Amino acid sequence: MKSNRKLKNILFQVSAIAILAAAVIHNFDTIIAKYMLIAGAAGFAATTFTTPYPGKSLRGKRLFNIQIFSVLLICVSAYLMFVDMRAWVITLLISALLTLYCAIALPIAYKKEQKGEKE
Repeated sequence: MKSNRKLKNILFQVSAIAILAAAVIHNFDTIIAKYMLIAGAAGFAATTFTTPYPGKSLRGKRLFNIQIFSVLLICVSAYLMFVDMRAWVITLLISALLTLYCAIALPIAYKKEQKGEKE
């Protein structure tokens, strides 16, 4: 079980780096960037969808749903990049901000839930 969690964590990190690298590489080689973003989005989605929120609080579930929406926006960004539309930058930026917010707020919500505090 612990090795499975470690493997998911490595896939999550590699996928996030691939998404970031695809955004940077797009300035130099659009073909490589398209496929890197698709691969990164697939790995990011796989790890997010297979790791649900462990708690029961409404706030934590809402934050996890925002994270799911963020993953869907990454997939939309990959599609928009693949069809050569410049709007992929906007959807990827929105997704990055939502992911950052969830990465900060989800552990806080889970810790509060574990302590038994009211929201």
